[in-house]
Amino acid sequence: MAFDPSVYTEFRYVSATFSADDFSFSFRYELVSPEHTRAFTERIAFTPVRAEHDVDWPRVRSVAVVLGAVLGLSYYKAAAPRRYVIAVEGFTQAGLDYVSQVLTYGLAEFAFRNDFPDLLAPEIVLEAPLAEPWPAESHLTPSGDPLVPIGGGKDSVVTVELLAAARMHPVQFAVNPNKIIYRVGRVKGHPVLAATRELDASLLELNAEGALNGHVPVTAMNSLIALVQARIIGLGPVVMSLEASASEATLVWNGREVNHQWSKSEHAEELLQDMLGPQAGLSAGAYFSLLRPYSEVQISRYFAALPEYHPVITSCNRAFRRGVGDARWCGDCDKCRFIFLILSPFIPSTSLTRMFADNLLDSASQVEGYRALLGLHEHRPFECVGEQAESLLSFTWIAHQSDWRQSVVVQALVAEMPELLDPHPELEVHVLGERQGRICLPAPFETLGSVLG
Repeated sequence: MAFDPSVYTEFRYVSATFSADDFSFSFRYELVSPEHTRAFTERIAFTPVRAEHDVDWPRVRSVAVVLGAVLGLSYYKAAAPRRYVIAVEGFTQAGLDYVSQVLTYGLAEFAFRNDFPDLLAPEIVLEAPLAEPWPAESHLTPSGDPLVPIGGGKDSVVTVELLAAARMHPVQFAVNPNKIIYRVGRVKGHPVLAATRELDASLLELNAEGALNGHVPVTAMNSLIALVQARIIGLGPVVMSLEASASEATLVWNGREVNHQWSKSEHAEELLQDMLGPQAGLSAGAYFSLLRPYSEVQISRYFAALPEYHPVITSCNRAFRRGVGDARWCGDCDKCRFIFLILSPFIPSTSLTRMFADNLLDSASQVEGYRALLGLHEHRPFECVGEQAESLLSFTWIAHQSDWRQSVVVQALVAEMPELLDPHPELEVHVLGERQGRICLPAPFETLGSVLG
């Protein structure tokens, strides 16, 4: 039977239930129409705590209720109704405001690609009593070993290495890790913790029946999962690996920015930090990105000097899709093209080609994809790729390198854009200079990334 999104009038976040048997939260949701209701349940199982450790349950639950609302966007988007009803207790006004912002900006690409007239801004209705905010004097700055979410790519590797070099003891963390993530995480022997996320199977059925579908703010979801895990175990801050480049919009639509990487952006990081104090009694030092001041180029330059990771990392999203076993680089997507390009000034062609099992700069079939990265299409790709300026700067460098200047892609693009052969000091200043945003890293983390600059 076909699914008709237009008949659904509201989405309900019904409950958040914790099980001490397996340290899991179950979240229940409903899509409601005048005729019937569609129900969903999602479950997150966390790595359990040691028996002798006292869990800070008030803060765990205060983060978890917001987590449930953000996870609910995976089901809300099936119909994207005009009301988002929250029947779960524990929300402060800060928590509600955060959910509203994540819904609007985290689903901006979804709204654009599904031909909505504008960004989504449903009415957020709280049916439970509004909770009082945690007083400022109670806000906790977690101490202890940092929890570092990892995804199998170069950025989290750099964060782990920077922390280890400072004689900290990073604890790596992943949601539904596959063989790739475990292989990367075990290179240096740092511990790897995991949480298991089980989406409701009926969501896939709805997608097949005609539900609306599209990109959701996965990094916001995983960030909140990591915060819950850190508080269950009693670790230090959640240290992310989100770079300055993630803040650049993919395109501008109706005068509004649409960013595929919005939940990796500085804006998203600020919103989460601002919410944690009143909602969960956690200071901004409980969650931050160590790489926020730096570009993809700077991070890649540091990563290039870590050859032990080169044979094992993977950033290609196709390797992380359902049903994929132990794949690595597909060699034919925007993410593969960008990572190959951004590493090419720093890794010899023979080594980089061996790493990807292909030379992505020496095939005519890759030219159009690289044109998109240089801004020669209508907009940048809807993918986790860096700024147009970073791609331009990388091409200006390799156009003069013997390893790359005769390759098919470089020759084709230099013929189209002769300016790639010219020096561009303004690009170097933009890409290689430390970005000064609102976010300040807490002590003792504030200077760890200085080696990237």
